[in-house]
Amino acid sequence: MLKQSITALFLSASSLANASMSNSNQHIEFSYTVDQAEIDTLYSYSIAIRPTTTYSMGLTETTLQLEEEPVAKYLTIQEEKDWDYLKSQTYTILGLSVATVGLMTMLPESITKWDEEDRSLSQVGQKWKDNVSDGPVWDRDEHFLNYVMHPYFGGVYYTAARHAGFSEFESFLYSASMSTFFWEYGVEAFAEVPSWQDLFITPFFGAVVGEMMLEAEQDIVSSGGEVLGSETMGGVTLFFLNPVGHIHGWVSEAWDGSAEFQYSSSPWFGNQDAAKFALDAGAEYDRAFYGVEMKITF
Repeated sequence: MLKQSITALFLSASSLANASMSNSNQHIEFSYTVDQAEIDTLYSYSIAIRPTTTYSMGLTETTLQLEEEPVAKYLTIQEEKDWDYLKSQTYTILGLSVATVGLMTMLPESITKWDEEDRSLSQVGQKWKDNVSDGPVWDRDEHFLNYVMHPYFGGVYYTAARHAGFSEFESFLYSASMSTFFWEYGVEAFAEVPSWQDLFITPFFGAVVGEMMLEAEQDIVSSGGEVLGSETMGGVTLFFLNPVGHIHGWVSEAWDGSAEFQYSSSPWFGNQDAAKFALDAGAEYDRAFYGVEMKITF
């Protein structure tokens, strides 16, 4: 039995060896043809992605706004001296000053210190001449007018020049000229004698106050025009920091006309209309009259 098992084992090993030899020497060729259409069908994918939001990155994009809206001219400081802008603001100041005088004539005497004779239109030329000749004096106005309102208006003159691109010193000279020659020896001299306080406080304190007003204005503008988180409070504050610029800007945008303002000093016969007006108001006839002429075109 053992011999039979060993013989069978050797026979099996021999057959396996022969089979291995046969397999290693035999040439086997495989050929498989695949239809191209099947490949195309097998590996053809169609993917369509439709986003819910449409995005466009074209170079001609017009809806994307990266630039901020321009700030109004009266809220900016011009990089160069703008004489035309300063002149137009000066016209606005002249008009506002005339309106201010009209308002002051309606205020009580306890505030303005103007008596009935000062408010009268009769002999306005002679009163102006007498007041200019008698001054300047130490006035008796309320402290609020002398030490609050005059520095404030001096600051208003100052900021008008600063917004037009003029330097601190140049703006001080403009404020001093306006407060001295236009207001103190001009408009206000028709009602009262020029004041020492006003001649000094308005331009000098006004320059300090005006620069502070300008810096505060620019801080508010840079913060988006808000004060304490309120745009309304910011708008009101900006107006009082630069009333001339705001009013001039509003009028310029709303009105397409023009205005001319000039100081006049000519003989009576040079302007019959003005002469008649002055005589009807009670002025005395003399060699010349002084006044202002304004021409408004609509």
